[in-house]
Amino acid sequence: MEIDNYKEASDLNDRLMETLPFRVKAGKALLETIRNNGEQISSEAEFSVGSVSYSGDIGGIQCALDPVDSHSDTGERYIVSITHLKIDPTHPLIEELQAYQERRTRRLKLQKQKGFVSEFLATTESPKRKSSKGFGK
Repeated sequence: MEIDNYKEASDLNDRLMETLPFRVKAGKALLETIRNNGEQISSEAEFSVGSVSYSGDIGGIQCALDPVDSHSDTGERYIVSITHLKIDPTHPLIEELQAYQERRTRRLKLQKQKGFVSEFLATTESPKRKSSKGFGK
């Protein structure tokens, strides 16, 4: 099963490059990874995305993160799939990014399943959500 439409994801990645740098927060899985590496980090810690690249179905849109706050004592830098990030709701591409995140996450889950139903569900679209303003600021 194809996870991403290559052309759409590549185009989104190109438009995303034009908005660099932008701010994000870590999602649950990334927070867990950072904490398992021994770093103390708040769920409210912000990162700046300095570069993006598209790695195909394997990794999707990848983001290179730099800490904005002084939450990183070790100076660790992370490169992570955009699906593991909370994008600033004021980002100009927020609706497209959230749709990409939801679609990719759903298709990755369905990829683990087999059969007609998973193929059918992979082609359906999920309802759009309205974004809020900023990170609660």
